[in-house]
Parts: sequence; structure tokens; C-alpha cells
Amino acid sequence: MRTTSDICIIGGGPAGSTLAVRMAQLGHEVCLIERSPFPRRHLGESLSPGVLPLLATIGVREAVEAAGFRRVRNVTVKWDQGPQERQDPAEQGLLVDRGHFDFLLLENAKSFGVRVVQSATIREQQRHEDGWSLRIEADGRTINLRTTFLADASGRSSSALPACRRRTGCRTLAVYAYWQGTGLPEQPRIEAGPDEWYWGVPLPDGSYNTLVFVDSAHFRKGSAVPLDTRFRELIGRSGLMAGCHDARLLGRIQATDATPYLDEECVTPLSIKVGDAALALDPLSSSGVQKAIQTALAGAVVVNTLLRKPERHDAAFRFYRNSLSDASERHRGWAAAHYGTVAVQGAGKFWQDRAIASRSSSVPLAAEAFNESHPLANAAVALSSGLEFVELPCIEGAFVSVKSAVRHPNLDGPAAYLGGRELAPLLRALPAGMTPYQLALSWSPRVPLESGLAIAGWLVSRGILVAQMDGQLAEPTEQAAR
Repeated sequence: MRTTSDICIIGGGPAGSTLAVRMAQLGHEVCLIERSPFPRRHLGESLSPGVLPLLATIGVREAVEAAGFRRVRNVTVKWDQGPQERQDPAEQGLLVDRGHFDFLLLENAKSFGVRVVQSATIREQQRHEDGWSLRIEADGRTINLRTTFLADASGRSSSALPACRRRTGCRTLAVYAYWQGTGLPEQPRIEAGPDEWYWGVPLPDGSYNTLVFVDSAHFRKGSAVPLDTRFRELIGRSGLMAGCHDARLLGRIQATDATPYLDEECVTPLSIKVGDAALALDPLSSSGVQKAIQTALAGAVVVNTLLRKPERHDAAFRFYRNSLSDASERHRGWAAAHYGTVAVQGAGKFWQDRAIASRSSSVPLAAEAFNESHPLANAAVALSSGLEFVELPCIEGAFVSVKSAVRHPNLDGPAAYLGGRELAPLLRALPAGMTPYQLALSWSPRVPLESGLAIAGWLVSRGILVAQMDGQLAEPTEQAAR
């Protein structure tokens, strides 16, 4: 059997299904190849609060909310202090059966016209100047597929495209097992141990997943001791099973790599990697599924640009590589800070190593509008001498385009938008001798006055707008600017 597509996606997890839907929404013919039958058990059962809004963009939020997955009301945390209950009254996080969750996303992709070939194996894969040819076996038949673009959404353990991964954190192993019994926790538990940390995840079917994150090299030194014995010892010195009665294992104890990394060849003219094939975060972030979906949403715009506006390929490459790199660095710094809260208390090498580490084109706009009491409310302001205008690739609608952005020492990175407004056009022709309030007035009607005042306040607070005195700029100190 011979068939064609604009894009072939390998892997039907959250990243693959999301990319498939977005490409179909953009009018492309999409084929998705998945090796395993669904449903199947998979790690990543605790979904962060940011997942549901992302699911709305691909039309599957209602189906997921109707599936009856557990809501996260509170999390028991024993980290750098004694046991604490972290509350989430809005119950935005979810505890899901990943088999069912992934099935819902894949069925949603089918509803958008995505051709799904499941329980399929790719026997041969060849790249040509204008695309790819694949020989696929599924249900005893052979499919010869010709596709223009290939997307690797196959995850961490199997790569459809050659991996070029740079480790971005310490080598980490997740040892885990599922339990049944009475008195199992109904909400997640997180705990720091002497040379490891623990995560307990109650699942919709009443089972309980207990995970221990350990240093890979240190754990392998004790390989002479059976895995079952070592795992039970580790779990026994934690509070993950406190209050549980008659707990018994469901299946075998397993171990999987949990080392964070970044693939440095995440996009080429004819291929892209999304999800764990492109980027893996430290498991402490507990946002792996969210980030996988985000890479797929960004990746869809990148692929659409490469297919329909190939003259913008440089901007598309830069945008995708920068977005993954920035996400990796941001999460790495966040994780290091949280490991550091335990490390400073004299914890061992596991914690000390992971505490070592410590930027986006769109900046959230806080309400920093001026009032009459502000020190610069009635002062003429001008641009800081440290401000630069640079070109930055950004998403604009369904394509990647290049926008003017601003760069300043007090910003984490170049900023093209502020509160949804293009920033550079507001600053390139800044009238001289105006107060912040007058500037906000000059930006109207294209920027409402309230938003203009907030933008002016943000610019002053970051030291981008500074007081002008007798033709000289009064540059604030770095501390004052922050």
C-alpha cells in the first residue's frame, strides 16, 4: 500500500498527538505512527496546572475533564522543613491514568482527520532531497509512506531521528513501582531523603505509584543487592507509605533514566523533534507533560513556516532552538534553587551536585502604573544608554517571523512584546522631554491609556526609561533598577 502526507509524526504521546492536531488545524495532511496499542501504562501521571489551558487549544480539554481524573487539592511536602500541606483550592492539577489520557488525545487527533497507524513498526526510513520515504508494518500489512516532513515524538527511550543530546543536569535514575492496598494516599506526597527524593502519585484506579529519584552512578555501585531489596529499603525510610495497610506490589519494580537533557539538533529543513525527543526537564519540575505539549505547539508553527514560507527557515530554526534552550535553562535554574534549599542544610553529595546552577521574548506586564507620588511622575524621561534594538524571531499567527526587540542589562533576555504589545515600535521614536504620563498619552489610541501607564511604569522600574536632566541621563544603579 502506498500513501503520502505532508508530515509524518512518529509517536502518539501528548507531544505527538498535539503536533498532529495543530498541523491538521493548519490544513496539512498528517500521518501519525504509534508503536504501542493504547491504553498502556506510562509515567508522568501528575499533570501540572498549566496543562488544561493548553489542551483547550487542541479541542480536548472537555473530554479530559469529563474523564473523571483526580483533581489535586493538596500535596504533602516534606522538603527543607517539616511536613507541610500545600493547598490548591482551584484544584488545577490532575492525577491521570496516562494510558487513558494519551488515548483521549489520540482519539482527538483522529477527529481532526489525522491518519493514525497504531501498533506499527517502521522497518525502513530514508531521507531524500525533498522529503522522506518510510516502510511501515502494521497488522500484517506493509505501508509505503512518502512524506515531506518527519517529526520525532517518540520520547526519551527511542529516537526516530539520530539523537544529539547534551546533558543539562546530573545523571538521575527513577526507580518506581505501583501498589494496591487500603489506606493509600489520595493526594500526592513529595519528600527529601538523605541521598534521594521521593514522589508518591495516587492514580484514578486506586493504585499508588511510588518513585525514588537517585544518583545513577551511586545507585549502580550497589547493584549486587537485588533491586527489590534496595527499593523496599528506600521506600521504608520515607513517609510515602505512611498510613497504608496491606500494601502489595502491582507488577515488578522498574527503573528508568530521568536525566535532563537538550537535543542540540532539534530541527532541520525536513525534520523536527518535540516532547522528550527534544527536551527533558529535571523531574523535580513535575511539568514534563506540560512542556512536551508546549514544544509541540511551538513546533507546529515552526513546521508550518518551513513548509509554506521556506524563505524564513533561518528565523524558524533560531526561534525553536532558542525557545528550547531558554526553557531548559529556566527550569534548570528553578530546580537547582529547590535542590539548594536542602543542600544548605548540610545534605550530602546528591543534593550539593544538583544545587549547582543558578530568560523570553514576551514579558508579563505587572500593574506598575504611575501615580502622583511616583518619583518620576513629573520628570522628563529618556531611553537608557544601555538599551539596544535587536532582531528576534517570534511567533506571529501561524508562522515564525522576525520582530524588532529590545535588549538591556536589566532584562533576562531580548523582549519583543510587553503585555501583548510590540515594545520596540513604542520606543524607537520616543518623543524627547516627556513625562511617563505624557508618553502613555502619546501612545494612544493604539495603546489604551491604562495599558500605556503600566508599560511606562514597567520601563522605569527596569531602568529602561531614566530621568533626563539638562540633556544628561540619570542612570539608576543596578540595584535601584531592579
